Amino acid sequence: MTLATETKISQIMQTNLVTVNPKDSVYEAAKLMDEENVGTVLVVGEQKRLLGLVTDRQIVTRAIAHKRDLSTTTVDEIMTRWPMTIFPETTCKEALDIIGDYGYRRLPVEKDGKLVGIISISDLAPVVEFDDECIEDMVKELSNDTRYK
Repeated sequence: MTLATETKISQIMQTNLVTVNPKDSVYEAAKLMDEENVGTVLVVGEQKRLLGLVTDRQIVTRAIAHKRDLSTTTVDEIMTRWPMTIFPETTCKEALDIIGDYGYRRLPVEKDGKLVGIISISDLAPVVEFDDECIEDMVKELSNDTRYK
């Protein structure tokens, strides 16, 4: 057993969530990111149901790069819809596998269909125990990832 296989997401997830509504403007989302010092806002509907997420990178690539008006473009126009989520009972090892397999940097956490947290790579870093095989696998994955070529 390792620390990552023994630690549950519920033990390390962030629960102070920064959320917006789907019809909020991209400008409002960016301003909130700045105020809260976060790189992602979660888009929620009624009863804290997760609809999507918006990252600072998406604001740049999906709005600014296309010269969209940030005050009239709404979050739901640029968000990632229905992002992959994990559960509080998920182990950190399982979350790391998902992040590695799909190239995600953050994963929302849901329980009973409601948003309860978010986990990021930096949240997982303290539970990772690196060994030579782990580092070798990471290097191989990154070198084979077309996003980095």
